[in-house]
Amino acid sequence: MTAKKTKHQQILEYVRQAILGGSYNAGDRLPTDGQLMRQFSTSRPTVARAMRDLEMEGYLERRAGSGSFVRVPAQTKPSLIGILTPEVGEHELFQPICSEIALQCQKHNLSLLWADSAVNDNAELDHEKNAYDLCQRYISLGVAGVFFTPVEFSEKMVLANREIAERLDANGISVVLLDRDIERLPKRSRFDLVGIDNFRAGYMQADHMLNLGCKKIAYVSREVSAPTIDLRIAGYRQAIAAKGLKPGDSVEFCGDLNDEKFIDSIVANSPDAIVCANDTTAMMLMRSLLQRGIKIPADVRMIGIDDVKIASMAMVPLTSIHQPCRAIGSAAVNTMVRRIENRKMCAHDIHVDIELVVRESCGTASTR
Repeated sequence: MTAKKTKHQQILEYVRQAILGGSYNAGDRLPTDGQLMRQFSTSRPTVARAMRDLEMEGYLERRAGSGSFVRVPAQTKPSLIGILTPEVGEHELFQPICSEIALQCQKHNLSLLWADSAVNDNAELDHEKNAYDLCQRYISLGVAGVFFTPVEFSEKMVLANREIAERLDANGISVVLLDRDIERLPKRSRFDLVGIDNFRAGYMQADHMLNLGCKKIAYVSREVSAPTIDLRIAGYRQAIAAKGLKPGDSVEFCGDLNDEKFIDSIVANSPDAIVCANDTTAMMLMRSLLQRGIKIPADVRMIGIDDVKIASMAMVPLTSIHQPCRAIGSAAVNTMVRRIENRKMCAHDIHVDIELVVRESCGTASTR
């Protein structure tokens, strides 16, 4: 069982998350000690200790008689920052994230380098090679930081991603990971990570289906997916366990969605709901199920994650968990600014909020 966080930890994480998430900008006044005392039902010394710790980490400055303020970066010379996102041209999510990063970098006096991936016949190898090449380019240019989205769908992705991140760090370059970690569960890298709470997203997916009365729920993912999927599966399992379903009432499938035998194995299990690792997986599977004469949602309900634009235009509009891409981009820049100022502070997971977008694929009326 996870130990309950102390009031000191709760205050520290709340204020830190508010700063990194963009709720407060450089120079803004933070809640007073009295306000935090009332909000967290704790003593003044506890609040003061948490705020002193945040001051030591470089997030804020305490002004006698005035209160606490978000620290204004001392730098006046623009820092050069790179984006290393091999899938930026292929995944709809990363374009708005990177666009928001570019906008926020201007506000923080950061100069941004942004290069797209090359696409040849062998896309998997291209992503890895492109990532390595950009890594070396950024090192040679002496950038101060890199926003890195680790490569996925590659057998060697963990080693490749780890080597790239470590190489950047060894050259004094701050690294902020976007969307996913470089390590698989239960490991956690020592780099900042900005994205959604994937455990919560997986839990929300399964919980929504369970609340609709589904009794036999399948989870479907693709092979060599990113570590984010591990967290989504863990959340799915927790939701299943919380409802007290019996063994066999849930089953997990991981495979190639272009393989007819893999699709047949899912169909043979006869689930009344399918939770998919993401929207791409859901729409690939939906097409195969409809081709087999399986009706959605009459025969099986479906849900995805990402809420990409085409989810609403799928053959059966897809229920999904919405990823707030621009909020991710904004939080990433705030995190990078803090990391450049203090490379020795501990690594943080910065989670932006998510919401359920209900459409026809789960059998209920469309809402948001």
